Amino acid sequence: MRKLKIANYRISLRNGTLVLVKNMRRLAKKCADHSTFIKSKTLRYIIIKLARSFFVKLFLAGFIILSIFSTAVYYFESSYTGYRYEDGKKIKETGNIQTMTDAVWWALVTSTTVGYGDYYPRSAMGRFAGVLLMFFGVSLVGVITGNIASVLVEKQLKEERGLEELKLKKHFIICGWKRDMANVLHHIMEKNKSFLPSEFLLINTANPEEIENLKSDKRFAHINYIHGDYIDERVLYRANLRQASRVILFADRMVQGSVQEIDSRTVMAVITIKSISKTVYTCAEILDEKFERYLQSSNCDEIILSTEYNKSIIANASAGSGISQVISELLNVNAAASLATHDIPENFIGKTFGELFEYFLELNRSILVGLLENTGNFFFRKKEAIEDAQKTPDISKLVDNLKEVKQLIHNLPIINPLPDYVIARYAKAIIIEGRRAKTHKQTRREASHARS
Repeated sequence: MRKLKIANYRISLRNGTLVLVKNMRRLAKKCADHSTFIKSKTLRYIIIKLARSFFVKLFLAGFIILSIFSTAVYYFESSYTGYRYEDGKKIKETGNIQTMTDAVWWALVTSTTVGYGDYYPRSAMGRFAGVLLMFFGVSLVGVITGNIASVLVEKQLKEERGLEELKLKKHFIICGWKRDMANVLHHIMEKNKSFLPSEFLLINTANPEEIENLKSDKRFAHINYIHGDYIDERVLYRANLRQASRVILFADRMVQGSVQEIDSRTVMAVITIKSISKTVYTCAEILDEKFERYLQSSNCDEIILSTEYNKSIIANASAGSGISQVISELLNVNAAASLATHDIPENFIGKTFGELFEYFLELNRSILVGLLENTGNFFFRKKEAIEDAQKTPDISKLVDNLKEVKQLIHNLPIINPLPDYVIARYAKAIIIEGRRAKTHKQTRREASHARS
């Protein structure tokens, strides 16, 4: 019975060992086939990039050569024995470099052309190795400094040509080119003083000479530039559109074609921009009002109908009403009194237009002329309106609410409403900013200077 138990124990032990070995082999094979290290794409990308890097290759080559020279000098100097005569006496001397640490230190100091002189070879072969290392050190320093200079020059050239990928955040992107670009850009910067000059970014296909002329002006010396077509997604990604705060698109004069072709490109650009970032505030200029509905359907936040504005001003001027001077004065960015929108204090939401009128009249003599409703990012406004509409359990009421959401108009101006008109959320005040108290002569002089 005892022998049987021992035999069974041996068999079970052997079977257990075989199972354990099989499991270990299977696990090793699985680890080899599906290694976490190999599966990590990011790690593989980093390793491949490092392997292809010139500086990594240079570092490895330098490390290998320094190791060879250090080992050679250590071998020659540790076994060196020489004699010198001092005051007629024969004195025995050994190599100056006796440890591998000293050899490595000597190789580093010699290759970088520093040469402290604390360690130096005494043997003929050690000195020969030192001469070779000196030539290597001079070459190494030349290669490193040359490549650093090359990288800096290449970076500078890319920035000047608009080929650099930018890492800006909360910046202002200006797409397209206007004939009087310097004045247009100056007025934009004047109206957006919350942005630094270095936070403005131009994207266009203008000639490098025109960009150089623009940046030669000290007002625009620090603005950024990317050369390319703003319809191209790759160009927009280089501009870091996802992190941008605001985008404005001009009816680009660089485009050769009809009005319809220019506006079609603008619509395509807005669709591309909104597909990349729905949160960026987008303002687009078009020449033909037929394209307005396409921009509205693509959630463009603000639309400029420059040709229609000109027609309206000409029509009013033809009646001898003097309205063209009034509009020019109100829209002049350099005028002391101008038309503007202003944030409404939170405590006035739900109150009446008449109460807000009195508030702005006391605030720097500003005149409230209307309200701008549904301001801000239209994508968020619609999303929030849909969520509010779906809160009712009544199906018929839900349908009516969704119809109202569909008819929601972004940046809807309500001019001179009744005093009891209730102020809604996300509304802004349309005001004529008041002047400080001045004499009649000072006011006329400022107006004349602004027009000139």
